[in-house]
Amino acid sequence: MSLPNLMCIGASKSGTTSLYDILVQHSEIDKPHFKEPHFFDIPFIYQKGISWYNKTYFKKSKSKYRIDFTPTYLFEEKAPKRILKHLGGKIKFIVILRNPVDRAYSHYLHSCRNLHEKMTFKKALISEKKRTCSDDINYLEKLRYSYISQGLYYKMLVNYFNFFPIENFLIINFEQDLINRRKETIKKIFNFLEINNEEINIFIKSNQARVNRINLFDTLINKKGSWRSFIKYIVPSTRFRQFIKNKIRNLNTKTYNPPKLLENDKKNIYEQYFKKDTELLEKLIDRKMNWF
Repeated sequence: MSLPNLMCIGASKSGTTSLYDILVQHSEIDKPHFKEPHFFDIPFIYQKGISWYNKTYFKKSKSKYRIDFTPTYLFEEKAPKRILKHLGGKIKFIVILRNPVDRAYSHYLHSCRNLHEKMTFKKALISEKKRTCSDDINYLEKLRYSYISQGLYYKMLVNYFNFFPIENFLIINFEQDLINRRKETIKKIFNFLEINNEEINIFIKSNQARVNRINLFDTLINKKGSWRSFIKYIVPSTRFRQFIKNKIRNLNTKTYNPPKLLENDKKNIYEQYFKKDTELLEKLIDRKMNWF
């Protein structure tokens, strides 16, 4: 098998796609057939088994690293135990942590664009616990509405540190490292991975804020029932369906400047939902995040 030995497990909406597009240029890093396999977090995909995961997403390779960049692995409580079971204890992890309020708002805008969210941002935050703890909610719906939960970094990292030594992890501060000290940070990643410091384009900026040109396309993509069964029948390959879905979404969107949160609102949201977790995080990794 040619399974991954390097993962970027999050956080979602924290520049993981940009980092992926940078790192896959390196000669010692092989990319999967699809950036986010979601094997270790989505239940019905995990049930397909490790052989399916290997065959579907990875090719035989002599490169030092094979990667899986699925940012929601950080959020899924069962993911670290599954990763340890199938990939062993020597796997390396990159984790990007973004100001949790900005992360939550970016996540919210993404849900709005994909027509999953109709509430205001503040109302969505207030309603999160009720929505995500419902008995009839599935995992994908839980991901869509977990604006706060996916920003509780201490809680999620402690779960991983119960299974893997902290030395396996490189923690990156999105604002301090990836935005303001990108050159030094990429070099730090190369040192962490013990690979050559190659000349690559490090100024890629992927997944900028976007809005739909025509909402009908996303309505069709999200539609359940016979339409989805028909698509699975004519396109049986999971990987190819993912590829087509992403292509349609990319063609149907355009960049835009979303309305910004007021600084006072940002600070209040941070104080209410994220301050305590961040203080615990800073003690855990012995680093000030300086988000507020």
